[in-house]
Amino acid sequence: MKKQLSMTGAMAAALLALPGCSREERWDDVVADKDTAVCVDKEGKRVEDAQCARQPAVHAGGSNAFLWYYLGRNSRVPYYGDSIRDARYANSGSYQPRAGGSYGYAPSDANMTRSQAVSRGGMGSRGRSFGSGRS
Repeated sequence: MKKQLSMTGAMAAALLALPGCSREERWDDVVADKDTAVCVDKEGKRVEDAQCARQPAVHAGGSNAFLWYYLGRNSRVPYYGDSIRDARYANSGSYQPRAGGSYGYAPSDANMTRSQAVSRGGMGSRGRSFGSGRS
């Protein structure tokens, strides 16, 4: 007896969606078209610029929780949560502005957080029950 596997619409849709299941990050890098300042926390992770703008001045012996990090034109701009110590951004900026430099805010394309894909089950998941609620 010859067996034949027919492809249903659901199977075809699942196969087309497989490239989207990759765990590899495929974010396009945002590049500054001018000298740019971004706000980072003490660990060097980018946060919203408002965190730097609304903090009080540093008092003697104290330090701010957030700092401006200055990037030159054509530098990659980190997304929120990305560390400026990451190899992607290595040697592209400084905590000290360039003398006479004029810095703008980061392009809006970089004002978002990278996030990992969320697994909801499906092919390759370890679910044990199907429909009846029993395993």
